[in-house]
Amino acid sequence: MMEEKETVATLAETPKERNKPGLGARFKREKAPAGGDGLTPEGPTLSRGERFRRGLRSQSGWLFVTPALILMAVFTFYPIIAAFVGSFQQQYNGMTGTFNGWGFDNFIRVLKGDTGTGGANFVQCLVNTLLLTFVSVPLSTLLALLISVALNSIKRVQKLYQTVFFLPYLTNALAMGAVFATFFKIIGTPNNTDTVGIVNIVLGWFGIKPIDWVGLQSPHWQLGKLNIPWAKYIVTIIYEVWSGLPFKILILFSAMQSINKQYYDAAKVDGASRWTVLWHITAPMIMPQISYLLVTGIMGGMKQYSAIVGLFGETMGMNYDMGTMVGYLYNYIGLGQTGYAYAGSLILFVIIMIITWINNLITKKRTTY
Repeated sequence: MMEEKETVATLAETPKERNKPGLGARFKREKAPAGGDGLTPEGPTLSRGERFRRGLRSQSGWLFVTPALILMAVFTFYPIIAAFVGSFQQQYNGMTGTFNGWGFDNFIRVLKGDTGTGGANFVQCLVNTLLLTFVSVPLSTLLALLISVALNSIKRVQKLYQTVFFLPYLTNALAMGAVFATFFKIIGTPNNTDTVGIVNIVLGWFGIKPIDWVGLQSPHWQLGKLNIPWAKYIVTIIYEVWSGLPFKILILFSAMQSINKQYYDAAKVDGASRWTVLWHITAPMIMPQISYLLVTGIMGGMKQYSAIVGLFGETMGMNYDMGTMVGYLYNYIGLGQTGYAYAGSLILFVIIMIITWINNLITKKRTTY
């Protein structure tokens, strides 16, 4: 230890040795504090140009993400800000860019259905969207879970069944909706019917009369100003469940592959039934994936539009009786009343955020990592 101190002191005190790029060049003598030896580390001195080049190289990652940030700023952030501002511009007209002051008039008229332009009604579209979403999403998730469990136990034909179930996910929603509607559609007139559709033919085997599921004579219930087209609801829910299964099965089946097999071996030793294994082992272990599917399913359900147009046409049923929230927004954009569309989109955003928060609050307590 004494020899090391003498060597360092010698290098620090010798001017020639201090100027060499060795140990002495990295130390300088300063006024030593009490109990210190007066030697402090000193880094190499860099020119301004070198410091600039090194700083530029350290931030080079931003050059790769800048194009994506520019696209997001133009096509995502700017429309969001413009919609937020436009929702408070009263009687805003997108064609002329004029408005009549600032306030909450757009929100009040949207919620009351007093826009004066006809077409879709906000409350009707909101009820349709919420009902279809909160029935189809949990139902499709439950069916996907059961099918995934079945696939997990069928080893020989797993790949074949995975392909069959995943095919609908690769097809355009508008085209699928149009084809799906033909299963329920009555072709012809009441006096001269060509066919009542495949579904009505099957129901006829059980003595059930043909139902006009998607046509102008579709049965419905009237609750005040609110129209409940229950037959169209059934058709839409069946379609949403069927079209949503492929992605959910893929996620849940992949999650089951990562579950430790020791849990199942222990349950088999204890004599647990299949239902006990499903609800007490499988479901809790893949709860993060189930929660993810519920959140994304609700978000997708609140934004559904293409499938409804494919099933019921551009007006989304009889005078928008099957209109959705996104269909409501498109309706007023087409009419040039973008102020109402902005207000409706902001309300939809708040509703989705509240529903997502509630869902996360519920599933967080049941999630197993």
